[in-house]
Amino acid sequence: MGQVHTGKGVAKRALKLLMELVTDLDIKQIEAKTTTNNIASQKVLENNGFEYIESSDEEFEMDGQKLNFVYYLWTNKRFRLLN
Repeated sequence: MGQVHTGKGVAKRALKLLMELVTDLDIKQIEAKTTTNNIASQKVLENNGFEYIESSDEEFEMDGQKLNFVYYLWTNKRFRLLN
């Protein structure tokens, strides 16, 4: 989300709407990533059922900050029951 929309719940609402759609589809999993400094995005993912997988060991620089990626995974509950 652009900085002008930060803190207004736009990402939270958008992801919630997406998750409502995919729950009924034949989508088994969704992978997501954000950066170590983006706590808001991490919370949005976790609040929508994404599970933390790992943080990357590889550093990269963005806007003068050294960051790592944080990886998340969402698994459709319909498919969890089948396995």
